[in-house]
Amino acid sequence: MIFLWIIVAIIIFSIVILVHEWGHFASARKFWVKVEEFWLGIPPRAKKLFTDKKWTLFSLNRLPLWGFVRLYGENPQLLQDKNSKEALFNKPAWQQSIIILAWVFMNFVLAIFIFSLLFFFWVKPVWVNTVIPTEVESKLIPTYEQALESWILIKWEWVALYPIEDSIAKNAWINEGDILTHVIVNNEQLTINSPNEVIDLVWKHAWEEIELILNTSSQPSPLEEKEQEQSSSPSPNKGEGLGVRSVKVTPSSDWKIWAYLWDNIKINENFEYNYSIFESIKYWTTETYSQIVLTFKWIWLLGKKIFNPDTPEQREEAISQVSWPIWIVDFISNSVEAWFKFILIIWAIISINLWVFNLLPIPALDWWRFVFITLNWLIHKTFWFKFISEKSENIIHLLFFILLIALSLIIWYNDVIKIISR
Repeated sequence: MIFLWIIVAIIIFSIVILVHEWGHFASARKFWVKVEEFWLGIPPRAKKLFTDKKWTLFSLNRLPLWGFVRLYGENPQLLQDKNSKEALFNKPAWQQSIIILAWVFMNFVLAIFIFSLLFFFWVKPVWVNTVIPTEVESKLIPTYEQALESWILIKWEWVALYPIEDSIAKNAWINEGDILTHVIVNNEQLTINSPNEVIDLVWKHAWEEIELILNTSSQPSPLEEKEQEQSSSPSPNKGEGLGVRSVKVTPSSDWKIWAYLWDNIKINENFEYNYSIFESIKYWTTETYSQIVLTFKWIWLLGKKIFNPDTPEQREEAISQVSWPIWIVDFISNSVEAWFKFILIIWAIISINLWVFNLLPIPALDWWRFVFITLNWLIHKTFWFKFISEKSENIIHLLFFILLIALSLIIWYNDVIKIISR
């Protein structure tokens, strides 16, 4: 089944790439620039599909990972006719810029259409953002606080415990997901309603034995099972191991029992967005903006952790999080009951991701090509020479293009390996 979801992910990404490259293709045709080839995937070429009446070759390459529109005159050194009116090189700078930046319009059209469609019918959030610090409001990827405020998540009383392996908490037979309801200290029973209350109590009672009262669905410890066998009275832990149990722990000198604490949160399964057509138009605007901001912040956060981490572990964690676009397999495969809507949401988000990615100041990407065109035009108009020669520009773009392809292959390989191994 996982291979099916990988294929679905590849198809989604390929369609986004096709829409992206179609923007270049359509605008090139609009300004009478010859399109030599429209291919999908990474070379070498696998199959020639057809050649249209304007002599554009449509083809498939062997790895379905990328797409490209090859325009006549992108590399002036290869031009047979230096004065050809069909060459990109001979078009005015403003037309070259529109052709290069046409993907902006196409990526937005795709995202806008999908968001409008989903908000008009119905859609649920796909993820709660607990990683990217932001104040921007997103309906599809809300922050933890926004999810609580909107009742996407429902906060119940008490606190959930998740012990670390070989820790004081784990050795006391506390299990993942146990709900801490009360703490007994010096014969006084205290009700627990937040993680901070637990932290304060443990901090105040280092090296003192404290008793934790848990609501649990886990099996009792061997000691509890022995006590139950010797007892004639019924126990809430009998049979399925459901009910209330107590454990005793002694915090260490660093005031910890080594368990993660989390609010007792439940997902509101009945939550959904459903708006009128006018509200849908409003919310696709705000959601598109939110996704752009979140993508920029995510790239910045990853870059900071990789190149300027506070600890070596932070860099390793960041590198492991570089997963795009096969990461959508997790979303889809874990959301089978609503897989079609999830595919649409991720489809729109990837379209925005691709838009943001192309805005990065990296040669070979569309935005940087636009910068080259603009600088050359301005300097040539002012000083009558070019900022950089076409030959040098093409060499730079080619080297970075090869680098990006290699990086993409590595990311895809790591994604697939992680998913298969899991």
